[in-house]
Amino acid sequence: MMYVIFFAAVVIPMLLVLGGLLLWRSISALDRRRSPVRVQLMNLPGEGLRQRIAKLDQQLSEFSTLMAVSGPIFLSLWLLLRISKTGLDWTRIRFGGGDLLFAGALLCLVTWIVWRMIHHIKARRRAVDGLRAELTVAQSLAPLTAEGAMVFHDVPGEGYNLDHVVVAQGAVFAVETKSRRKPAASGSASARVRYDNRQLFFPNGADEKSVEQAAYQAKWLEKYLRDGGIQNVRVIPVLALPGWYVERTNPEVRAPVLVNNCSNSTFMMHEKFGAPIPDTVRKYIARLIMLRYPAAPETNA
Repeated sequence: MMYVIFFAAVVIPMLLVLGGLLLWRSISALDRRRSPVRVQLMNLPGEGLRQRIAKLDQQLSEFSTLMAVSGPIFLSLWLLLRISKTGLDWTRIRFGGGDLLFAGALLCLVTWIVWRMIHHIKARRRAVDGLRAELTVAQSLAPLTAEGAMVFHDVPGEGYNLDHVVVAQGAVFAVETKSRRKPAASGSASARVRYDNRQLFFPNGADEKSVEQAAYQAKWLEKYLRDGGIQNVRVIPVLALPGWYVERTNPEVRAPVLVNNCSNSTFMMHEKFGAPIPDTVRKYIARLIMLRYPAAPETNA
């Protein structure tokens, strides 16, 4: 009988919640009204990171709930099993191997929950740092629109997003933003990163993948535009490192990827990157980029 009570106490609330949600879904399906917004929405800066942070927050909430209910559930189950054997006489309860098994199972569950929460908290901190960096770069790119440039954020690629794409006067720039924490020590050396046209040398280690990623994404964008009919337009890769001072070790050699903190983005409007692109071509480039964003969904109000 005790097992039936315990089973009912757990299952019945779950069935009631599930039934309520299904009922609400059925009622909502009867509403045929549609959203008046049918505009194709482009991503805001850091849209992908916002979604990742929201997902991590949801998972952390789920783990917190599991942590909160695991103790009472294990204790209730242990008490039900004990009461089924000894009744309500607490003086007859003796601890043995079965009790250690319960305690060990609870300890293993709590340890796993804590480990997963720490993993998610670290991932969330990295995502927040990345979002702050992308917003910083987006803010520095905003003044370019007054100079005639077109700026797009979080452009969907093939399995990844391009953080920023700038259609400037003489070229297109694919901007990849990276966030890296500085060492605890203060001073100018702690904020300096060296760039040898192949990899980055931070105070706490080297990084070659970021340069390769920026170059790869720019090549993809150039091929995408070329397949769309855009010829003879350069796509220049830019790696933005907000908050860092970039020092090139061999500035006399042309860098395959431009690396800077992007605090002043007006360099993208310089005539050295090529002759002005005709406005009709620039508008067509913008149209091709906008096609990468998902179409406006048909949603009910």
